[in-house]
Amino acid sequence: MAETLPLIYLPIFFHCIMGLIAAQVAQRKGYDLSLWLVWGTLGGTVALVDALRRPRQPQ
Repeated sequence: MAETLPLIYLPIFFHCIMGLIAAQVAQRKGYDLSLWLVWGTLGGTVALVDALRRPRQPQ
């Protein structure tokens, strides 16, 4: 088991990177960054797709 444990870290790392990108995209579109950091951490790829599809917030 100790030999396979590092294999778990790579998908988790990419999941968190996708979440950070989702938070950045949502923040640039005018959404709350702190909320999207939480959604990005939990959602990863799903949060990124959601952030990309959301319309820009009116100023």
